[in-house]
Amino acid sequence: MRFQITEEEAREMARLEEECGCDISAGPDWGIHLDKVMELALYPGSHNKFIDLLNEQFGNVMSSEEIEEVAASFQMQIQERLAGRVAS
Repeated sequence: MRFQITEEEAREMARLEEECGCDISAGPDWGIHLDKVMELALYPGSHNKFIDLLNEQFGNVMSSEEIEEVAASFQMQIQERLAGRVAS
């Protein structure tokens, strides 16, 4: 998960919430599942084991940089899918 709003935008949203006296949800409301979403973001699994496996299988045809790029992309896709399930 990436925080994609600027500080100025966050301050404006907070100002609007203050003016209307309520909480304007500016993004996903993870509710009771927030702990699971944060765990996915903070502990995304064994990244090094995955890279080792990819190196073992593809190290002779891909550079280390390419393998790490593939691993990062795959990991992001998994996190997005899991977060989507948690939110459902």
